[in-house]
Amino acid sequence: MASENKIQEYQNILEEEKLMIETHFLNIERILREPEIIEQEKLVALMNNFNTLNIQYDQLCNDLIEFIKIFNDDDDKEIRLYKTDELVDLLQAKIDQLENSQ
Repeated sequence: MASENKIQEYQNILEEEKLMIETHFLNIERILREPEIIEQEKLVALMNNFNTLNIQYDQLCNDLIEFIKIFNDDDDKEIRLYKTDELVDLLQAKIDQLENSQ
């Protein structure tokens, strides 16, 4: 029983980390949805941050899926993923907006 508690505790930590990264994605998205032009330096910083988070998110989700497959009997467990493609589109739109303003 203690082992099951530790497994559940670890799974909860993974899910919390996933939510934390999704919150960062949402904050980046909010910034990108603002109508004003973002300075190049700030846009590059957002892109770098997104790239780092996206790599972490992809690996974390893969680990979480494998963990659930191995340790949970519940095959119906779903993992919801943040739609990072939409965020990439927003980043590209801001890049285009910056280029057109110069």
